[in-house]
Amino acid sequence: MQNEIFEQLRELLAMATGHNTEEIFPESQLEVDLGINLEEDFGRLLAIINHEFGIELEAIHVLNELEEAEDTVEQLAKLIEEEVELG
Repeated sequence: MQNEIFEQLRELLAMATGHNTEEIFPESQLEVDLGINLEEDFGRLLAIINHEFGIELEAIHVLNELEEAEDTVEQLAKLIEEEVELG
């Protein structure tokens, strides 16, 4: 499941940032590597993620988790996977 979620997330991030999917790795940092401003852009991105995965992640929870894990794509994928598994 993790790989499917990562691939789907990578495609969403590519559309949102203009990067090629080949440029987005699990260790890529959302702000540093992909140029996503977590204060300004993240709410819109999270709305897209919630819609695409059929989940309801809360921005404050996700931002806190990402801050602790250096805001990597891998950490975001893990949060999505946990929420998908919870249903």
